[in-house]
Amino acid sequence: MDGLDLLKKDWENNESKYPKLSYHEIYKMILKKSSSIVKWIFYISLFELSLGLILAIINPTFENEVEYPQWLDIFSYIMFPIIFYFIYLFYRNYKKINATDNAKVLMQNILKTRRTVRYYILFNLLFGGIFFSVASFIAYTQLEGGITAFNDATSLAKYTVVIIVILLITVLFLGIIYGIYYLLYGLLLKRLKQNYSELKSIEE
Repeated sequence: MDGLDLLKKDWENNESKYPKLSYHEIYKMILKKSSSIVKWIFYISLFELSLGLILAIINPTFENEVEYPQWLDIFSYIMFPIIFYFIYLFYRNYKKINATDNAKVLMQNILKTRRTVRYYILFNLLFGGIFFSVASFIAYTQLEGGITAFNDATSLAKYTVVIIVILLITVLFLGIIYGIYYLLYGLLLKRLKQNYSELKSIEE
């Protein structure tokens, strides 16, 4: 039980040895905590975007060894405006929560924020999985002499093995990314859920 739980219990208990807090005071505490959490979600997404842009500008040496088709580059660039849109949503959610003066509206904004973060994570995992698997296959065939040479020299069994290995590596890659997202966003979403539960309980 954290400090907010104790204060809420005090508010509900007239005989508590601690000073009784009003509904408004508890609401302000939940609002402050929720606003801080959403602000951190916004900052983390900005850092993530900045890191992606830096990596794209640096252009790792491995990319110079493999000639990726132009459509794959275009596919990767599509991700950035979508991420910008999600960051805008995070900022808008932060401003809405920060300006909220009604418990029910705050509860709705908390739910919207949690839903937006889930969509953001799902988009990144789906997009990243597709891009990683396709890029890995293209890189492998390039290192084998190109897609034409690879097709001519590869049996169906080897082709199947290559696809399965790439899919397994992709799953492992996505598992690592999901773990990172859980540490970055999952814990914050849990705290938002707790704040929502607190608000719901004082509204009942």
